Amino acid sequence: MKLWSLKDESGSAILEFIVFVLVGQLLIFSGAMVTAQSLDQKVRLELFASQMARATALGKPEALQEVLTQDYNLEGVSVSAVPCPEKFVCLVASLGESRANGVSIVSG
Repeated sequence: MKLWSLKDESGSAILEFIVFVLVGQLLIFSGAMVTAQSLDQKVRLELFASQMARATALGKPEALQEVLTQDYNLEGVSVSAVPCPEKFVCLVASLGESRANGVSIVSG
């Protein structure tokens, strides 16, 4: 009577496939999802900053900030003005460690 041994090589290819390939793909997929979410937030923050700069140039930043915050799903974003030439509006939108610059020309 032969007892099953851990040194036996039969059937180990399936186990190695499951462990190394499938678990490896799961780790790669989860890492890609985290990266995609980070990039998505950065793009939304850039769009928010440029729209807020345009709203400030038009003289309606308070009215549009709440709407833009909801549209871009950026709860807790802060906006601060930065110095720039007279004909421009420059601001920085911050959310956590992410920052985005917005610049717009003042019309009129």
